Amino acid sequence: MTEIFTMPDIGEGMAEGDITNWLVKVGDTVKVDDSVAEVQNDKLVQEIVSPYAGTVTKLFVDPDTTVEVGDPLIEFDGDGSGTGAGEAAPAPKEEETPADEPETSEAPAAPAGNVVATNGQILAMPSVRHYAFEKNIDLSQVPASGRHGHITMTDVTGFNGAPAAPEAPTPEPQAAPVAPEASVPDEKPAPEKKVEVADTKSGRQPMSGVRKAIANAMSVQNSTIPTVTNFDSVEVSKLVAHRSNFKEPAKEQGVKLTYLAYAVKALAAVGKKFPEINASIDMDSHEVIYHDTVNVGVAVNAPSGLYVPVVAHAESKSIMTIATEIADLASAVREGTIKPAQMQGATITISNLGSARGTWFTPIINGKESAILGLGSILKEPIVDENGELAVGQNMKLSLSYDHRLIDGMLGQQSMNYLKKLLADPSYMLMEV
Repeated sequence: MTEIFTMPDIGEGMAEGDITNWLVKVGDTVKVDDSVAEVQNDKLVQEIVSPYAGTVTKLFVDPDTTVEVGDPLIEFDGDGSGTGAGEAAPAPKEEETPADEPETSEAPAAPAGNVVATNGQILAMPSVRHYAFEKNIDLSQVPASGRHGHITMTDVTGFNGAPAAPEAPTPEPQAAPVAPEASVPDEKPAPEKKVEVADTKSGRQPMSGVRKAIANAMSVQNSTIPTVTNFDSVEVSKLVAHRSNFKEPAKEQGVKLTYLAYAVKALAAVGKKFPEINASIDMDSHEVIYHDTVNVGVAVNAPSGLYVPVVAHAESKSIMTIATEIADLASAVREGTIKPAQMQGATITISNLGSARGTWFTPIINGKESAILGLGSILKEPIVDENGELAVGQNMKLSLSYDHRLIDGMLGQQSMNYLKKLLADPSYMLMEV
C-alpha cells in the first residue's frame, strides 16, 4: 500500500521549514518513528520521524528546499513515479536527536578519527561547514566525535591542524644518546599549518535559515512595539567579591559561576515584584497577561546566529542551579542539540554584551514579552563612596528596554532601581528572593 508522508508542523503553528538533509534514501527500509530528515524551522534544526513503516520509493524534494506544511516529502511502497532526490541524497549530518531518543538504524557511530561516510561525503551541519570554511579548515582532516561520524562544532574549534592517526608504536631503546644535531629516522614533525581566514563576505550571498528567522523576528518586533530604553549603572564591588569567594567552590562542583547567573536571579525577583515587567500584552483583546512564573530567556551567540534558550521558573532556583542550566543550554546551542522545548515559554530576556566588553546598548524586546535587560561590562571607574570621598568603583552597565504600551517610564526606572539594589549586594538579593 502506497503511503505519502507530508511535511508535519514541528513548531508552534509553523507554516514552512527547510529540508536541510535527508537521513534516508530511495531503497531504504524505514520503521515507524525512524528519523528520516533534518528540518530547519525558526532557529532550530531538528529531526522529523516517519509515521509509516516501509520502503522508501521516492523523495519529493532535494536538500536545502523550503517545504510548506502538508507538502509531500516521502513516498513509501509506491512505484516511484516522477523525479526524486533519493539517488543523490547526502548522508546525515551533526547530531540533533536528544540523548534520550533512540538512534536510527542507518549506521553505527563512527570511531574517532578521520571522517568516514558511506557515500564519501563529510558529515557536518551547515553552520559547522561555514565556520570551517571561514577558518580555512579542511573538514576531511578533522576527527569526528558526533553520532554517525558527524563533525561537531567542538571538533572544529578544537582542531589543531593535524589529522588524527593511529598511535605510533613505541620505538626500541637506543643504544646510545642521539646527538642534538642528529635526526631520529622516520620521525619527522608534522609541518605547521598556517590557518588564514578567507574573505568570503563580498557580493550577494543568500541568508541562512537562522539569519532569515532573526531578520523577520527583529523586523516585526522593532516595527510593532513602541520601545523605551533606560540606561543606568550600578556599583558591584560586593557582587565581584561574592563571586570571587564562591567561584572555586562552585568549580569543584562542576559549576561555572558567572555574573549572568546572578543577573538572571535578580531579574526573576524584579519580575515578581513588578509583574508588568514579566507580563505580555494582547492588543487584539486589549488584555494584559500576567505570568505566574518568571522564565528568563538568555541570548546565546553561536556561529549560525543568535538563540534564546530559557531558564524556566528562575524565581524558584538557586544561583548555582541557574549557572548550571545556563552552561548546559549554551553548550546545547553551540553543539546544535538544543531542543525546541528549551527555547519556548520565555517571559523576559537577558542579552549580555559584557563578555565582549560592551557597555550600553538598546536590546530589542523578544517574542511576546514586555521587557529585555541588556548587561554590559563591569568597569573600574571613579566614584564617590559612602563617606563622600573619591574612590575606584566597579560599575556594571545596564540597559532595560520595555514596551511603552504597558510600562511607563516611572515603572521602568523603579524596576531598574530594584534590580540595581539586588545586584549591588548579593546577600540582600538572597534575603529578598
